[in-house]
Amino acid sequence: MIAYDVQELTDQQFLCAEGPVWDSKRDLFYWTECEGDGIYCYKRQENKSTLHCQGITAASLVLHENGGLVTCGRDGFSFLPMEGKSYTFNSVADGIPVNNLNDIIADPQGCVFSGQQSFSEEKEYETGYLFRLDKHGHSRIMAEGLHLSNGMGFSPDCSKFYLVDTVLGIIYHFDYDISSGDIRNKKVLVRLDKTHGAPDGMTVDNEGFLWVAMFFGSKIIRLDPDGVVEREIKLPCTQPTSLRFGGKNMNELFITSGNAEWRTRHFSTPPGYRIRGGNIYWIETDFQGRPEFPALI
Repeated sequence: MIAYDVQELTDQQFLCAEGPVWDSKRDLFYWTECEGDGIYCYKRQENKSTLHCQGITAASLVLHENGGLVTCGRDGFSFLPMEGKSYTFNSVADGIPVNNLNDIIADPQGCVFSGQQSFSEEKEYETGYLFRLDKHGHSRIMAEGLHLSNGMGFSPDCSKFYLVDTVLGIIYHFDYDISSGDIRNKKVLVRLDKTHGAPDGMTVDNEGFLWVAMFFGSKIIRLDPDGVVEREIKLPCTQPTSLRFGGKNMNELFITSGNAEWRTRHFSTPPGYRIRGGNIYWIETDFQGRPEFPALI
C-alpha cells in the first residue's frame, strides 16, 4: 500500500457519515449522517465543521446548480433549498415505488441518478432498481437487478457510467448517451476479491481512474479504466464509506466513514474491527479530481 498523510477533518464521530459533496464555489464540504437526521458542513475558510441542518434523513447528497442540495433516502428524492422547507418528488416510476435509495449522482444534463438498497440479511428479497429523476421532477427506471446499489461515476469524456453493487462486490459499466441521458449495455467492469473489503462509494479522477472506498477493507483503491487496481491507500479505520475530490486544485480527497457495526455473511470482519471509523478524513493527493455535475431539477 502507498502511504499518505491521512488527517482527521473533525473530532466528531458519526454512526455512518456518507454522501460527501464539495462545493467549489463556496469552499464548503458537505456530508450526511445517514443513520441520523443531520447534514453537516465543513467551512474551509474557518476550518470549522457545523451542523448544516437537522431533521433531514438523507442517505446521500448532490449539489443543486442554484444552491441547496438534492438528497436521496428511504422516501425517494428530495430537494433541500438554501432557505425554506425541503420538497419530496414524485415517488413512483413506471409503477415502482421510488424508495430506499442509497447513493446519488447528477449527470451532465443535471438529471439525478440513484439506486435502491434492496438487500436484506434476514429474508428473501426482490432485487432493486436504478432510477433517474429528470429536470421536470419525473422518475424513470434505468437499470434493474441491483442488490445494494452504491457509488456511481462518469468517465471524463462521459461515454461511460459506473455503478457499484456492494453485496456482489461488482463495479458495472454502461455506455452513456450524453444527449439523451440514457444508459445501456450493462457489463461487469470488475468483480473485486472480497479480501479487499466491500466496495462502497466512488468517484472518478480526471485521468479516468476510479477511486473506491472499501468498507471492511481499511483502505481506498484506485482502479484503471479496465478495472485493474493501480494502488491502495491505507486508512486508520475499517469502514470508509465514500470519498470525493475537492479543494482549490481538486487534488484533496475527503473521505467519510462509519462507526455503526454491520455483521453480514457476505463479508468477513477483519482484524482490528473495533476501530470501525466514524470520522471524516482528508488526504492531499498527487492526482486531480473533477467537480461533480450539479443537479438542475
